[in-house]
Amino acid sequence: MVAFATLAELGEHLASRPGVEVVDPGVPLSEYAASDVSAHNVWKSQPSVRKVVDFIARNVASVPMHLYERASDTDRRRVTAHPLAATLRAPRPRLTPFRFWHSVVVDWMLYDRWCVAKLPTDDGMELVRIPARRFRLKADALDWPIAVKIRDRHGRWQEFPTADFLFDHGYAGRGANGTSPMQTLRDTLAESREAVAYRRQVWANGARVPLVLRRPADAPDWNKNGGRDRFTASWRRFMRGGGREGGTPLLEDGMDLVKVEAFTPRDTLDLEGRKLTDAEVAAAYHIAPELVGAREGNYSNLDAFRQMLWNVSLGPYILPLEQVTNVMLVPDFDDELLYVEAHVDAKLRGSWLEQAQYLQSAVGAPYMLRNEARGRLNLEAIEGGDELVTPLNVLVGGLASPRDTAPKAGGRRGVKASRPEDLADYDRELAGLTEALTAYAQRQADTLLDRLGAKAEDGAPDLWALWGAEQPEREQQLAALVLSWALRLAAVGAWEVLSIWNPDGDGWSAEVMTAWLAKAAAAHAHEVEQGGYDAAIGAISGAAGDPDRTWRDALQTALAAWVVRAAAHAVGVATEARNFGGHDAAKASGLGEKTWRTRSSNPRPSHRVLDGQTVPINDVFGNGGRWPGDPALETDERANCKCSVTYARGDD
Repeated sequence: MVAFATLAELGEHLASRPGVEVVDPGVPLSEYAASDVSAHNVWKSQPSVRKVVDFIARNVASVPMHLYERASDTDRRRVTAHPLAATLRAPRPRLTPFRFWHSVVVDWMLYDRWCVAKLPTDDGMELVRIPARRFRLKADALDWPIAVKIRDRHGRWQEFPTADFLFDHGYAGRGANGTSPMQTLRDTLAESREAVAYRRQVWANGARVPLVLRRPADAPDWNKNGGRDRFTASWRRFMRGGGREGGTPLLEDGMDLVKVEAFTPRDTLDLEGRKLTDAEVAAAYHIAPELVGAREGNYSNLDAFRQMLWNVSLGPYILPLEQVTNVMLVPDFDDELLYVEAHVDAKLRGSWLEQAQYLQSAVGAPYMLRNEARGRLNLEAIEGGDELVTPLNVLVGGLASPRDTAPKAGGRRGVKASRPEDLADYDRELAGLTEALTAYAQRQADTLLDRLGAKAEDGAPDLWALWGAEQPEREQQLAALVLSWALRLAAVGAWEVLSIWNPDGDGWSAEVMTAWLAKAAAAHAHEVEQGGYDAAIGAISGAAGDPDRTWRDALQTALAAWVVRAAAHAVGVATEARNFGGHDAAKASGLGEKTWRTRSSNPRPSHRVLDGQTVPINDVFGNGGRWPGDPALETDERANCKCSVTYARGDD
């Protein structure tokens, strides 16, 4: 065998012009011609093969290869500062990993084999793709690869140790060079090639005249006095470029138009033929034809095929690359704890919203720092933003997540509760919530106006950049604030019922209300914040057409009104929380009926007619709500509502 040092000459060999093709005596000429030559030509001439192969290669090459260190059986850490990690990020100088692996996978798909040389460098290793047409794997009697044979500039074959390469190959009846799919698809591709040639001849030789002019046989001589030439010149004016296209030509006496049955594109079945070839090639590579446009699909099955893409369809292509890297490359770095893994999760991730919901449900608490979230929005870090916030709606060791549902009532038997000593009556708790919401809204309005202080009067501000981009973060803060008061107001409503029907609070627990109230608080926070943002946008847009009013004046007026509405919103929050708490306590106490009570001096008509209506405790009232302020009601039915509910056992 040639020494490994000569491998440095491979670049020069591969860059030089190929000499006379010398076929390896161990490989039959028929196999060489059928696999290598046809595979090389098919990539250039067969659209179906290129479409499917490139689909596989582009998707597989787009999956990043990451290096990890196995810390324990249950823990691993990604490694980035390591020579192998650097090699995975840039296999060769000025070569991206996508282009490197794309070429490797195309070799694999066309020739059923691929090979990469490992070139040690001063600070790591470079990877050099050996084109499939220029190498063979020499095998022993058991088809085990024992050497890599590479053709040099003169067409001579040189042997190198297998340890100096990464390589893989498919099954072959003999040897270790795989079986090119081009051999399997030879008849299909030949049929497609003949069909294309036939259609080309039909297009070239077929009649393309849709109609002709017919002149009676007994018509007078047309050539006298130049009549034929005059008619021809007149007719051409109605053709493209004649100046009278689309008009109605005038025929001479006795003339008529006759339609000719010429061929149409449909007669050649051009599109159907191409789709059939696409589908057969896709099936040969185990790819759903719908994914490459070879067969029409509906939304349902296309979505199913996309879900299968990274496991059933492309998984068998990604896994061998991953395994070869771990078996033939990682050991060269003498670290048994290192391993390479294709980061397929990057392709399986859902939208950012889906990821956020999933992760919060999984960990049961916020999982990002405020500065991490701000960084995603290209905002600068803030002081105190590197501390993880645990909202009041997450009880470590209690409720696992704000997305969890409350325990069933049957699970509360034997539980006794006592009224908190610091819990005030409804009016004082409502006043506290109102003050808190007013202060919050005023603080946000002042912050926005301060940010606009340095802006010129003649240019409307970018509210999204100044205020809207931070809305998710503010909503989370406001939701925690609303929840803290909603829990107290729900407890007030609950003890209003318990003090009459169940003074010991037997079977009722305030903790089971947290999950539901957390969702309600988030909805209220979004409603308040979105209301402020919409009001600000509307004010600035409205001022744009008013020469007597600046956008700053309009914005100040809109924000002042928003602060007032935020305070009024407290009534709806309090009504909802109070009646939800009372309803929960009534069910826990075994009560069976509920009655709507209208408290306002000027109630809306729909609530006036409900006054005194009694329904079973699990039923809804005439307006469709379970209690006043029920989120199931329309906004007009629950905004600023002050109604309440009383309960009874049902046998009174």
